[in-house]
Amino acid sequence: MIHQGPRDAGQARESARARAALYRLLSRVFVAKPTEELLKGLKDKEMLDALAAYEVVFGPDFIAGAEEQQVSELAVEYTRLFFGPGPHIAPFESVFIRGEDEDSPRLWGQATVEVANFYREAGLEMAEGVTPDHLSLEFEAMAALAQAEVDKRVEGDMESAERLLAMQDRFCREHLVRWVPALCREVDRNSESSFYRNMALLAQNQVQTQCGENDLMC
Repeated sequence: MIHQGPRDAGQARESARARAALYRLLSRVFVAKPTEELLKGLKDKEMLDALAAYEVVFGPDFIAGAEEQQVSELAVEYTRLFFGPGPHIAPFESVFIRGEDEDSPRLWGQATVEVANFYREAGLEMAEGVTPDHLSLEFEAMAALAQAEVDKRVEGDMESAERLLAMQDRFCREHLVRWVPALCREVDRNSESSFYRNMALLAQNQVQTQCGENDLMC
């Protein structure tokens, strides 16, 4: 068995902490229309530097813009992209991934069941009435597992921490990497705002980093 030294242990802990924060952000971005608080947080100098490491760079129009007006404009964009009216992007894995016994992808299909089963296996609880394979919930699950990993590393329980990291990697390989790139391309193709194109790029780059893939570019 390989034992981590203090430096390696600290790096692993901070890596998990960063993953948890990033997945929480992505979950918040895709679950609902943005708020002024969210936009102000994204314009923070430390946050802008962190996003730049993922090749996400906002232009001066976004950084200098008034949050009140941006919230109103992005609310319209969020609704148009993910709800319609008219053609829109359904941010559910089962809409992008066809199950082995399915003729075509469909909402609440086999992918939904598989995601729900993973949540139960991982000990993650879901609120009633939610669709398990919504993009924001899949990111929320990753954030919860990463935060649990942080907690175990702080406690010194490295075995449990490594198991939690392995679960994150597995979920990324079995689910996120299979459909997030396609969703990313749809958002890039249909968005009129640099905000959602940047957030899709951030999601794609994080999945690429976690799964070690090299061909997931939007």
